[in-house]
Order: sequence, then structure tokens, then C-alpha cells
Amino acid sequence: MRIDRLSVRGFKNLADISIDFDTSRLETVIIGQNGTGKSNVLEALATIFRDLDDPRRETEFPYAIEYQCKSRTVSIDYRYSAPDTVSVSVDGQPSTLAMVKRRDAGLLPNHVFGYYSGESDRFRKIFDPPQKRYYDAAIEPGADEELDPRTSELRRLFYVRERYGALALLTYFAFPDTGAQQFLKKNLGVGKFDSALLTLRQTDWGKRKPSSEILKKSDPRFWYARGIVRKLLSGLWEHALVPIRTKSSVREDYRRKGINEEQIFIFLRDEPTLRRLAEPFGNEQAFFAYLETLDLSDLIREIRIWVEREGADGPIPFHEISDGEKQLLSVLGMMRFAAHNESLFLLDEPDTHLNPAWKWNYLTFIKQVAGRNENCHVVLTSHDPLTIAGLEKTQVQVLYRNSEGQVKASQPVVDPKGLGVSGVLRQIFGMATTLDPATQQTVEKRNTLLSLETRDPEQERELVKLNRELDEFGLSYQSNDPDYDGYLRALHKENLSRDRAFSPEEIDAQNEFMQKIVEGLK
Repeated sequence: MRIDRLSVRGFKNLADISIDFDTSRLETVIIGQNGTGKSNVLEALATIFRDLDDPRRETEFPYAIEYQCKSRTVSIDYRYSAPDTVSVSVDGQPSTLAMVKRRDAGLLPNHVFGYYSGESDRFRKIFDPPQKRYYDAAIEPGADEELDPRTSELRRLFYVRERYGALALLTYFAFPDTGAQQFLKKNLGVGKFDSALLTLRQTDWGKRKPSSEILKKSDPRFWYARGIVRKLLSGLWEHALVPIRTKSSVREDYRRKGINEEQIFIFLRDEPTLRRLAEPFGNEQAFFAYLETLDLSDLIREIRIWVEREGADGPIPFHEISDGEKQLLSVLGMMRFAAHNESLFLLDEPDTHLNPAWKWNYLTFIKQVAGRNENCHVVLTSHDPLTIAGLEKTQVQVLYRNSEGQVKASQPVVDPKGLGVSGVLRQIFGMATTLDPATQQTVEKRNTLLSLETRDPEQERELVKLNRELDEFGLSYQSNDPDYDGYLRALHKENLSRDRAFSPEEIDAQNEFMQKIVEGLK
């Protein structure tokens, strides 16, 4: 699954935008200033594939998309070229939208995953309709005998939820893998699994009187839970040290009164117990899928996992690790345990809470995990130069506003790779300077004086003073080179603005201008 081209008109602030992706690359990073619509590109893609997954849905905005999937090339022009026309082709041959939507046609990605690191729920809401369909099917009495939660036929779109980091960690330990263990130890300092406590709660559906059909195909120990989750619940009861049923006062919000909630504590005392629980599910993908049904069924009140960690006196609870560690585990766990071949990953600022070392290695982590599945495409947004510092320009799309205020997209002028952080900020993100405003103002004062062909005594004293100030920051300037002085004067006359970010077109124009200055000095 690789997206080749995307054009969108009239979706939020994307009045008319076209993006040309590099299909030879696993990842595409979308960058740009706030308000240019990076998140909207991901939302548009999620909406398009959500609507293609539902025969009854029609997309509310015009678009044109071409993508490669399962060795086929699918092109859809949905009222983009003409208001009332939908044209579709597969491998260059005419087709129909209905054919693309057919589940047995094999013309859609196996899975489309969404993730957002912030608190807004607008991205998640795009995934709610398919999630609701999956929920309705998964809780049906007898669904545990008929459905496999891993199949794309049951759910193609998949939104990564807050608890998936804990579910991923349980899966890592249940099916130990040398590579995964090394990753956890090297990057998270996590050694062995110690124990886990799952607090399950009585849900709203568990408070209703069960029908005769539900009584036949449900688990009375867990408030007559039915559907796919039954298999896992049975295993949890069997392997818990001592299942404890109790009532607890729970306050969902400080503005509300506490409510009495019936709960069941499931304590898994060690790693062998966890492995015995997971063994009947066969592999890590199946175990993760069944763990997720706990969250889907709204049965989870809390998951606490204790692990051995380097530098700690004893086991530490997973919920005390940083937000960045939880985010990293959630995304990589999703890719490792839930993804199939031919999947599309839409990650909105997944590097927000990561430390600089992890941001620098983030795409390496992605490649190590997602790269196991051939023909996947990872499209992510970022504000951080460290995340893209090792990429080539074909892997990056810069969103910017043109002179008419319209949002456009283009590749950077140069490869980010090899520029360093300062170079990426200037040449890719379009920052005029990487200095703080006060220091930059001092530099500009100094450069203004330097650009003068003659200076009076007061200006000379001011220049000496400014050079001394800048010398403390390693920014002093001493030159007896008339060519460089000429270059500086010519550059100063151009009066380049430094109070905003430049578009790729402006960066290219500036580079050409500087090259002309240099050539004129030869």
C-alpha cells in the first residue's frame, strides 16, 4: 500500500491542494507552520478510506487519489475534475466505485491506522463509524465462535487508543522476542515482566437484565459479557491468582459525585502466568487483538503493569513511566501486533512527547517495526527538525501559504539529510534565523554597521561593542577579506525579512540570489 498522488478541494482549510508522494519510500513526513493544514491532510485521507470501506457512504468533498495496493494501481477522481462525475480505473482499465468498495475485490488497504498525540478528538471521530460497526458485531452473542478480530473484513480502520501502550507491553512479554527485548531494554530500560493487575468494571450493558439468548452465550462471572471478549475473560479468570469481586467508589470528574461501581481484580503474578494466558491464542497478533476487545467492550477500569527497570530498587508500575514512553509503545505496538501487510498508517505528531534522542531515531524505530510488513505506507506530521534530519527531500512534503494565501504542498529544495538541525530549520522549515530574537537583533545591528563602506568614530565604537557582545556567543566577526565584505553589503541591501518562515519557493529564490552575489564577486 503506497499512496502516489492526492488532490483535495474544499476540505477545511484545504481549498485546493495536490501532493505527489514518493511510492518507493516507506514514510512521508508532512511539515509546515501551524494553520497550514498538516492534520487536515491526514483527516482527508482517513475520511476517503473510511468512505471507501462503507458501501453506503458518500464523501462530502471532491478528491482525486491514486494508490498502489496489492500489486494493483487504483485511481479515483471523485467529482474533482468535474462536479458531477466520478471516474475510477484499476491498472489503467475503467472500473467503478462500487467495485473498489467490494470487500472481495482486494482494492483497499488491509488496514488504515490513525493516531494523534494530542487531546482533540476530531481525528478519532473519523474512525468512530467503523469502530461502531466492529463493536456491534463483536458483542453479538456467539461472536466468539464466528469472528476473528484480526481480519480486515471485520474492521479495516483502526484508531490507536490511550491504553494500547499497556496492551502492547503485555503482548511483548507474553510472546518474548529477542529483538523486542533488546528494544525495550536499550530504549526504555525495561528488563523483565514482574506482574500485572487488571481492574475490570461492570459496564452499562452489564447492568441490564440479560435476555435468554445472552444467558446461553455469555459469561455470568463478568456481568454476562458476550461476544469475542468471552475467550479472553475465561482465560483471565483461570490464570488470576485469586479473582476478587468488590465495589468501589469511582469519581469520573471532580465536578461529579462518586458512583459505586462493581469491579473484578485480576492479578497475574508472574511472566510464566502471563505466557500461559496467552498461549491458547497462538501468536502475538491474536493475543493483542483479544486484549483490545477488553477496551472495546468498555470493561477496563485500569491496567497496572509492574516491570523490572534498570536503576530502580524494585519493580515499577508502567503507569509511572513518561508520556513519551507510553506514546512510543502505543504506536510501535500497534504496528507490530495489529498491522498486516498492505496497511496505511496516519500518525499526527507522534513525536510530540519524545526526548531528542528518540525523535532523532523515531523513523528508524518505525522502519524496524513497520518495515517488517512489505508495501506499507507511513504518513506522519511533525514540527521537529530532529525527526526529519536523516531524510531525503522526496520523503518530505512542506505545506505553506502562497502569495494568495492558499495552502500548497511541495518537496523541499534540498535533502534534509546532512544539513544538521540548524540547516533543517533554515532550509526545510524556512526559518530565517535559528538565533533567539534578542541575539538576532544584535547581529543585524552589527551587520548593518559592517555593510557601510565608511564609518564615523561613533559607529566604529558601536561596532567594537557589538562584536564584544557577540564574541561571548561565538558570533564575533573579524574579516580583512574585501570579497566577503562585498557579499555582506549586497546581502544587506536585499533586506531579507527575518520575522516569518519562508516557503520552499522563497528559500529557492534566496539561494539563487546568494549564488548570484557570489558569482558577481568572482
